[in-house]
Amino acid sequence: MPDIRLPSLRSPLVAVLLVLAAAAGAASQVPGPRGPAPAAADGPAGLWVSDSPLDDGRRLLVVVDPTTKHAAIYHLDPASGGLTLKSARDLTWDLSIDEFNAQEPRPAALKKMLQAVPPPAP
Repeated sequence: MPDIRLPSLRSPLVAVLLVLAAAAGAASQVPGPRGPAPAAADGPAGLWVSDSPLDDGRRLLVVVDPTTKHAAIYHLDPASGGLTLKSARDLTWDLSIDEFNAQEPRPAALKKMLQAVPPPAP
């Protein structure tokens, strides 16, 4: 059986993920403008978390709450354990637009081309 090493609970990344999961769990119990967020079974409090290395040694954390369609971007400095919020936003309207910053052929042109082609014969 391969030797599997789990990250230490002292790891800054583990600490950040635990804090984010706890905060999301607590926030889901507090009624807000939309009421309490339902808990999801696919991860800590239903959050999607991505961790990627940056060229300067820091880590990029992307946290998305699919229930509320909110995202937050953090930079984590593993040496100091410092966590800096870089950006946060509601993705609802981002996910509702048909195209943004698109190049030719744009989605509308592709749709028009596909609709002009007759379906293949069976």
